[in-house]
Amino acid sequence: MYCLNIHHGEHFDEILAAIEDYSLKVKERICPDKDFGLGLRLSHTAVQEFLTRIKDFKTVLERNKLYVVTINGFPFGPFHGTRIKEHVYLPDWSSLSRVAYTCGLARIISCILPEGETGTISTVPSHYGREEKPSVIFNLLKVVDFLEEIEKRTGKHIILSLEPEPDCYLDTLHSVIDFFENIFRRNESAKRYLGICLDCCHVLVEFESPLHWFNKLTECGILVNKVQISSALRTVIPYNPLQALASFHDEEYLHQVRILSDRGVSRFRDLPDALTHAFSGEWRVHFHIPLTWSGTGVSSTINLIEDEFFRQVMICGKKHIEVETYSYNLLPGIKPCLIDSITSELEWVKERLGSIGKSGCD
Repeated sequence: MYCLNIHHGEHFDEILAAIEDYSLKVKERICPDKDFGLGLRLSHTAVQEFLTRIKDFKTVLERNKLYVVTINGFPFGPFHGTRIKEHVYLPDWSSLSRVAYTCGLARIISCILPEGETGTISTVPSHYGREEKPSVIFNLLKVVDFLEEIEKRTGKHIILSLEPEPDCYLDTLHSVIDFFENIFRRNESAKRYLGICLDCCHVLVEFESPLHWFNKLTECGILVNKVQISSALRTVIPYNPLQALASFHDEEYLHQVRILSDRGVSRFRDLPDALTHAFSGEWRVHFHIPLTWSGTGVSSTINLIEDEFFRQVMICGKKHIEVETYSYNLLPGIKPCLIDSITSELEWVKERLGSIGKSGCD
C-alpha cells in the first residue's frame, strides 16, 4: 500500500476526497479487480471526526473494494502547508495527549480491520532528542493495556509500532534494542502489542542496514510488523554541496543529514546546518523522495536496500509493506503526475518482491 500522508487531508471529508481523486485511480492501475490496501494517515482532528462517522467510512471501503490494516499515527496535527520541523514529534510519548490520540486510532482500526488481520499503528520514536523522559514508558504501557483490552473484547490484534528516526530518542539499532529490553522487563505483554515500524529511509540515513535491523530486532523478539519502503537523498560530493542540495531545503520538514568522510560520520540536525559546514563526502539526507525518482547530480538510497531484506520480509510473512513519500510536493524541478509517481513506486515494489519470489521464496 502507499501512505495517504502524501495528500493534504486533516479532516474526514478531505481524506475521502483524496481517496476518490487519487487512491481509486492508483487502484485502477495496480489491482482493478482485487481489494486494495490504504495506508491511512489520521490527524488528531480527523480521529474525532472518524469516530462519529465510522459506518460511513466502512461503506466507502466496501463499495470500492478497499481495506485498512495500518494507520500512520505519527503526525498529531497538520502535516502539509505549514512549518512542521521538530514539532512533528509533539505531543510526544511523555504527554497524555499522545496516549488519548493513539487510543482513538486503535478504536478506529479495531472497527475497520478485516477479519483475521493484524492491525498496526505507526507512531513517533518516543520523542525528539536524547534526553530521557521518565513518563514515556509509563504512557506506552497504558496503550499496551488498552490494546490488550481491545483484543480480549473484539478479537482484533493491534500493534503499536514506534518508528525510529535520526536525532530522536530511538534512532540507531542499539538505542531501539535497549529501550525495548527495558519495557519488556516491566511488562511481558508489551512483546505482543508493541513493536517497530522499520523505515528504510531513516535506517539508511544513519548508514545502517535495513536487513541487519530486521534480523537483529527479530532475533531480540521485537515485532517488526510494519515496513516502510522509502528512499533518502544520497550523493557523493567532491565539490561544493550547495550546487547539488540547496534546492532540497524547505521550511516544512526536518531534513536530518549524515556525512561519511575521513572524519567518520558527521551528524547535522537539518539540511541548512549541514550546508553551512559544507565539506566533501557521502551525504545522506532525510528527504522522502519517490522510489523511482532520478535527479541531476544526486541519487537515492533505494538501491542500497538489500534483496535479502525483501526475502526475509516475505519469508516472515504478515508484514505491512507501505510506500511513504510525503515530500513529493516539495521536490525541486519538474515532477511526474502524482498518480503516475505513486503507481510507479508500487509497481517497483511489486516487481522487487516478485523477482524475489521467483528466485525461490514462496
